[in-house]
Amino acid sequence: MLNQRRKVLKTLPLCMLLLLSFSPSRAQDNVKISGLAYLDYRYVLTSPDSDEEGENGFGYRRLYLTSDFTLSETFSVRARLEAADNKRTPFLKDLYVHWKNIIGKGHNLMMGITSPPTYTVSEDFWGYRSLEKTIQDLNKIVSSRDLGIKLNGNIASDGSLKYGVMVGNDTGGDAEEDKNKRVYGQIEWYPSDALTLTAGADYATYFDDRKNHVNINSFAGFKGEGFRVGAEGFYKITDIEGVENGIDLYGITLFGAVQLQEAWEAIVRVDQVERDNLGVTSSNTFFLTGVAFSPHEDIQIIPNVLVDKESANDDPLITGRLTVNVNF
Repeated sequence: MLNQRRKVLKTLPLCMLLLLSFSPSRAQDNVKISGLAYLDYRYVLTSPDSDEEGENGFGYRRLYLTSDFTLSETFSVRARLEAADNKRTPFLKDLYVHWKNIIGKGHNLMMGITSPPTYTVSEDFWGYRSLEKTIQDLNKIVSSRDLGIKLNGNIASDGSLKYGVMVGNDTGGDAEEDKNKRVYGQIEWYPSDALTLTAGADYATYFDDRKNHVNINSFAGFKGEGFRVGAEGFYKITDIEGVENGIDLYGITLFGAVQLQEAWEAIVRVDQVERDNLGVTSSNTFFLTGVAFSPHEDIQIIPNVLVDKESANDDPLITGRLTVNVNF
């Protein structure tokens, strides 16, 4: 039964989005259709597996097709499909109802498949999701989507202090499989136009040998004239039934971007992640650098290099890429 439900969920999104998007009963100004694509040419320069060296090719890592429906000043709906290089069949990325000012001005509720309040702020500040996910997303600490209910809004009336809370299935948008849930929370603080700070946590229970996990995280970003820098860290502890020491993961990322000329920006980032899996330790170092050229406000062409080094491997994986980011 569960497999049948999943098959329906995989085929339903495309039909639903197309029907809603092109329904003649909807006024054109109430519907916004948009999209996004990440296109690459990649070349493996070095690899722990020598057989992979020299591999190259063209591909796409992400394709979005998004429909936003404005039902009224209070209600709106988003339906978004994604196709990725490892999931050629389109699937539902977003599907939620947005209820503005549900408990007062500036307090909004979203129900459906949406992003947890964990790293959306840091991802927006990083600004180069086209090159790589942020550290928690990249290391699968928190999924970019969950199916549940989210409330966010202003604590301070001027918007300098905000909150976000969510309860979700902890299935990444798939159908529910058990009675357990995941709870998320985050505080955002904007003490000035230049400085952004967040602190958050999430907690989940499981039906297998894992009893629960706690993940705490924080982010700090600073924008100056022609540059920005950011740092994000996390610490995740997973308790295992009958085991004294469970699974610990912690990591930090540092990144920066500098405006070189009007249409050019240089980017650099380094991540360090440490793992203790039932007493077995390992680590990963990730480095990224590139130069972004914007010939149009909706197009970026970005030559970039990725270095990914696992402590268990003698050699790093070094990949050169030419990435094109298109918004349409």
